[in-house]
Amino acid sequence: MANVNNNPGVPKVKTPILPKVAGALAIASGLHDIHKTAMINSKNALAKASSNHTISHSIRYQKADRVSFRDTQRKNWLSPANITAPFVEMGASVAGYITGAAKSAIRYIPSFVCATIAIVAKTPKIANIATVLLGCVEAFDFARHSLGIGQRDDYLE
Repeated sequence: MANVNNNPGVPKVKTPILPKVAGALAIASGLHDIHKTAMINSKNALAKASSNHTISHSIRYQKADRVSFRDTQRKNWLSPANITAPFVEMGASVAGYITGAAKSAIRYIPSFVCATIAIVAKTPKIANIATVLLGCVEAFDFARHSLGIGQRDDYLE
């Protein structure tokens, strides 16, 4: 058992570097994947909002019951001056990024917990146990999401 005195003559217990490196790499990899997934979701939300806005904008300015010279001039003036489109698209893009990041972050909670314990553990035993658990979580994640083991395939039945 390690001595927990704050005396300068008592040697401190050093934790190995491998759990800290493994934990840092797991956190960095998870954050990178969360960011990439959020970017994909953001681009999808932007495309959907842009197409919905374009369709509603074109329908709004088609007035088949009143066709006059003045209405045509107003429509031609308002169409290029569509001020709301960038705000709608930006809002959809930001909301899509946040939604994608939140959905993707749920998947990495066990990895982040094990990695954090491995990084901040005070004793080598706890750090090594957390590293082994992190390896098990990552192996399970790889088997489930990359290899497709355990995934449902009866959606259309």
